Amino acid sequence: MLKTIILLTDTVQQQQPLANLLREHNRELAFCSALRAQDLSAIEPEILGEARLVSFAADVAVPEKFLLQLGYGAYKFYAAPTQYPGLPSPPDENDEAPSCYSVIAQSMMIWPDFKKVVGLETVTIPDGTVAAERERLVFSRLAHLFWRMSDMIAGGAEELPGIIGANDTQRPSLSMMN
Repeated sequence: MLKTIILLTDTVQQQQPLANLLREHNRELAFCSALRAQDLSAIEPEILGEARLVSFAADVAVPEKFLLQLGYGAYKFYAAPTQYPGLPSPPDENDEAPSCYSVIAQSMMIWPDFKKVVGLETVTIPDGTVAAERERLVFSRLAHLFWRMSDMIAGGAEELPGIIGANDTQRPSLSMMN
């Protein structure tokens, strides 16, 4: 049974609102907070078997060993410009700022073939939008995606249903590595 959500965020101010939202859907949940990889390693190993990691707008590499110990998977919420998939900003400073972003919820797996997108929305930025407003628009859409999926995240399903990728429903395990 899902007992703990590990929230990995970019700032400490994001922790409480996200936890409060998830708690609305499952009052029994416990929460662990993390801002960096060292915080994850401080979590007691016996907690991980009944835990789910949720990374929200955090650019932190999660150790493979940690991912393998999670009983309810790991999911990251992030934004990426559609013009430059996988890159945080345009590759050349002379290029225009991206006009369209994808906000994505994706499973975190050590095997790329098993990753799947579980939530996706796009944000179109109006021409002439200044950088701070563009960042606010993208972040608010990311928060909306999290809000829309909060019931599934807080629920007890072992895996969230994918909308793109990973046709195989079997979750990889340590034994698959050998």
